[in-house]
This record gives sequence, C-alpha cells and structure tokens, in this order.
Amino acid sequence: MFFYDIPNLLVILIVILVSFRMGLIPLWLSFFLSLFAFIPFILNDVLFPASYMPDQFQYFGTVQELRYLDFDFTNNVKIWLSTWMLAFIPLPYVETINSLGFFSRFLATVTVIWLYSFKKLRGWPLLFILFYPSFLLYSSLALRDTLVFVVMILSVILFLENRRLLALLVALPLTIIKTQNFFLIIVFYIVHLYFSRGSLFYRYRHLLIILILAGIAPSIISIIELVDFSRRALFMEDGGLYKDYVHIKTFSEFVVSALQSAPYFLMKPLPWEATNLFQFIQSIENIFIFIFLVFMFLKTSQVDKKIAIKWLVYIVAAFGIYGLVVFNFGTAVRYKFPFILIAVVGMAYELYLKHGVFISIKETKL
Repeated sequence: MFFYDIPNLLVILIVILVSFRMGLIPLWLSFFLSLFAFIPFILNDVLFPASYMPDQFQYFGTVQELRYLDFDFTNNVKIWLSTWMLAFIPLPYVETINSLGFFSRFLATVTVIWLYSFKKLRGWPLLFILFYPSFLLYSSLALRDTLVFVVMILSVILFLENRRLLALLVALPLTIIKTQNFFLIIVFYIVHLYFSRGSLFYRYRHLLIILILAGIAPSIISIIELVDFSRRALFMEDGGLYKDYVHIKTFSEFVVSALQSAPYFLMKPLPWEATNLFQFIQSIENIFIFIFLVFMFLKTSQVDKKIAIKWLVYIVAAFGIYGLVVFNFGTAVRYKFPFILIAVVGMAYELYLKHGVFISIKETKL
C-alpha cells in the first residue's frame, strides 16, 4: 500500500518544481518544501502508532468512501463537510491513512508558496511557518487541522486587505467544521476594526462596543453556562472527577479565569507536566514559541505599536477562551498552532501592507 502514496508525493513535488521554475519561490524554499513533503511517510506507525491520534481513521475512511462515490450522510456534520472539502483536493489516491496526510501536506505547501509569492512573507515569519514543529506534524496527518488553518489564514488576510465581505464568506465553513474558531475569527474582525483608523467602526468604536456588549448582556449567563458545560465535559474526558471540578458561575469569574488561562494555554504542557517523551518535546517547543512571540511583538511594536497591541489582544482573547475549556495537553497543542501562525503571519503582513517593512534576517538574503 506504500506505493499508492508515491503519486500523492509526486504531485506535491511537481507543484513545488513548477513554482520554482515559474520564479514564484527561490531554490532554498523549494528544497525544504520538497524535503517536508516526505514527512507523512515517517509519522503514523513509524514515529508513533496511528492509534495515538484515532480521529485520523474517521477522516481517512470517510474521504475514501467519498472518492468511491459511497455517500454516507449519517456522519457527524463536522466530519461530513470537512471530508467533502478534503476529498476535492487534487491528489489521486486515498488508499492508506498516510494518503490523507499528503492531502494536508499539499494544503500546507500551497499555502506557504502563496504566502511567499503573493503576500510577500519574508524573514523570520517565513522561517517560523516553515519550521514550526507542530505545524509540520499536524499538516502531515489525516486530520482537518490544516484545512481549518488555511480557511482561517485566508479569511484574516482578506480582512486585512479590506475585502471584508469576501473574508466573511471564506470563513463561513468554520461555522460547521470548527464553530468556536469562526466566533474567534469574528473577534479578530472586531479587534481589527477597533484599531483601524479611517473606518466607520473606528470613528464610533466606543459606542459600537457598548452596543455589542449591551446586545450580548441578556445572554451572557447562558453563554457562561454553555462554556462551563463544555469545560466540565472536557475536564472529565481528560480523567478529571466531577467532585474536583470548579464551576464558573459569574461574569467576573469568567473574565478572571480566561485571563489566567491564556498564558498557561500557550505554555501547556510545561516540562514538569510532561508524562511522555512526545509531551516533553512539545513543552520545549512551547518555550521557544513563547520567546519567538515576544520577539515578534517587540519587533512589531518598534514599527507600529497599534499592530502589536491589536494582535496581543487577539491572542489573549483566543487563548483565554480555549484555555478555559481545554485540559488535555495534546489537544491544547493541536488547537493553538493555527492561532500562533495567524498572529505571526498577520503581524508580518500588516507591517508589509502599511509600512513596507519585513521582520528580516539582516545577515541572510532570502
């Protein structure tokens, strides 16, 4: 069955070669993208058993059925839409669980080429998205995470370019495949408009924020109860006992808990919390990610403080919400990498759009 995945690999390599020959990417970038195209071969049942991430089997099985025109509409709607979107990716075979890993790698490869050639992603942010270990991992597995990331980054970049209706339309699939991420994209829209001079929203931003808060005020307790319900379910799913769970009952408790959860969500698992080698490696990665984010915020603030503050507010909001409800260490790493990438790419792209500035490596010509 290994040989069925070689055509999938070849398609990715051809896309990279054509992009290089067309002058869209340089030689060094095409080399690393080609090297990373082989990663799906060395993950499932090589570095770890495929059962370590059992969701893969469901996505693989459903995409395979769709490719054989065996339509099963009884699946969970999230799985159903995600697999339909994955099934249309132009790779020939879905014969092994690794096959769908190549689908994810194809999406990641095309996204990096697009960001470099059309959105002028350069310097440290480019190297970050290229070598970010968690992105390399999850973009090489039979999961929907890469699809979710691609939809989010497309929506964010379109919104930064003031193509706001198109950005919203692009984000709409998230309402089904990752509902909470759709609402967090809406949070980004609001935060971005709040800091955007010249927009109608900016002119009346304080009034509009008051109106938004007034609009959700009657439902705030219901929202908190829903978050608390999900939080308790995930707490117990991760092995926690009902008697040990601490409920969130008031708005002040919700805000304080979210602010406290944000930095921990970024750093979990901490090195002393790791229970296996994989988690320990992730904890070391978190330390480097934290250092890099600090570096990015400092570099960005030297050029435009508002851009840095805006993205810091957004990261704290997103991580605060996720930090409240996610207890599992593996799930935390899996859920946070799209937001980290979006923040890094978003800051870099805004600096280029507004100031023509790259966060570059002076000693290296990219």
